[in-house]
Amino acid sequence: MTRNSRAALAIILVPALLCTVWMTAAAQGPYDEDDWAEEWLASGEYFRMMNEEGEVIMESGRVLDVGDEYLTGDNRLYRVVRVDPEQRVAHAELVERVELKVVPIAELLKSAQALAGMVDSEPRGLIGIYHTHNAESYIPTDGTDSINGKGGIHQVGAAFAASLEERGVKVEHSENLHLPHDRGAYRRSRETAIALLAKNPDAIFDVHRDAAPRDAYALQLKDEWVTSLQFVVGRQNQNLGVNREFAQSMKALADQVYPGLVKGIFFGRGNYNQDLSPLALLLEAGAHTNSREAAERGISLFADVVDLYFYGETAEAGGAGASQGEQAGSAAAARGIGGLLLFVFACAAVFYVINAGGLGAAVERIKGLFRIRQR
Repeated sequence: MTRNSRAALAIILVPALLCTVWMTAAAQGPYDEDDWAEEWLASGEYFRMMNEEGEVIMESGRVLDVGDEYLTGDNRLYRVVRVDPEQRVAHAELVERVELKVVPIAELLKSAQALAGMVDSEPRGLIGIYHTHNAESYIPTDGTDSINGKGGIHQVGAAFAASLEERGVKVEHSENLHLPHDRGAYRRSRETAIALLAKNPDAIFDVHRDAAPRDAYALQLKDEWVTSLQFVVGRQNQNLGVNREFAQSMKALADQVYPGLVKGIFFGRGNYNQDLSPLALLLEAGAHTNSREAAERGISLFADVVDLYFYGETAEAGGAGASQGEQAGSAAAARGIGGLLLFVFACAAVFYVINAGGLGAAVERIKGLFRIRQR
């Protein structure tokens, strides 16, 4: 193999090697498991976050900690300053009234590029979905709050995926199991998140359900009962700034399209594997006390918000006459086909060079083919 051939192969193979090294390191995680694992109370027990006036602003089976923050439905940001574990009360102070705005996806992608080395400057038409806590289920529908295997949360994720696909968005919905629901679940689901990110999605969503009283998530939109959603953002990761902008942008847009659909954003201790991507978000679709059908309806409405945020501008530029969903679907499909063709071509080129015995030999083969055609 000539020097030029070896150099060409190095140009092709070194980035792949570096990518493999990064993925191996990422799979190990930046924190010890015990440093960022969630803690939950027994089923039916709840922690309450209360403001200075003694009003309950959040209620969840999640154990709350000093420094946790919560952005309420009316966009008041509170921070926990004191915790009474015996009473299961987290006392929070008002930080500010946040004026939410929808940060355009193009602007957010620029920030994401700076953090994660992403190269694409526009949406690609693919959304990733997975479930860290596979067993999560809904008592009124599933008969229990936990199923050892694919719990009701998988059907909620499937409803989310189907709604996105109906709007022309490509979806990778992983149903990999990360059982049991213990302190190691996020470490195990990290491998799934990395595999999804390798497919180059616009965003990945880890779909959960909360543990909370029924009324905490019950929402009537028009004549239909649905469950609202809550976003969860980890405070312990280098992407927090962009993660926060992403979550707040999605809430701001949801507030315009379906007021009340997003009940709040919880900024909690941990990273929830969001250190892997600035455009990663944990969704809580209702609670174990709500019906699964209501959760499916709620998250299906959220698919509208995702479609509008990532592909709405592309849809509007597609011309008059077609619906937004049709135009977004066409644009997403075009990007997906183009990316697939480029990937296939690149793989074929690498295989051809290696099979020929080097770049020089491959070039000579191609020249030989042209000489045969000229005859």
